Amino acid sequence: MVWVTAVILLALIEFLVFGILVSRARAKYAIAAPAVTGNEMFERYFRVHYNTLEHLIVFIPAIWFFGTYVSPLWASALGVVYLIGRIVYAAGYIRAPEKRGAGMGLSMLPNVVLVLGALIGSVRAMLVL
Repeated sequence: MVWVTAVILLALIEFLVFGILVSRARAKYAIAAPAVTGNEMFERYFRVHYNTLEHLIVFIPAIWFFGTYVSPLWASALGVVYLIGRIVYAAGYIRAPEKRGAGMGLSMLPNVVLVLGALIGSVRAMLVL
């Protein structure tokens, strides 16, 4: 599970970096807290960060349970795809919101596989008891 832990930590670092980008955009576009609107470019950075938070809520438990009940190696591999997907999503969304599709797919697909795999793996484990 060491690889699963490493991927989760990388996902948290990625989230922190996106937060730093939001902070920099807040300063660059003069958006005073607590406002989260007022400049389209700032809003793009903000949405990338917030959308990543929405995905992390699913990703972290799903990768952990998949790693526990199915395979830590496959969980980690799917996690790396998720991490790359978040980067592709961020780059696309910041450049032009309509360009976020590929990154969203690369983030959503691993999450779906991790959740369904963890569910199947945990049910299998219950049936073995």
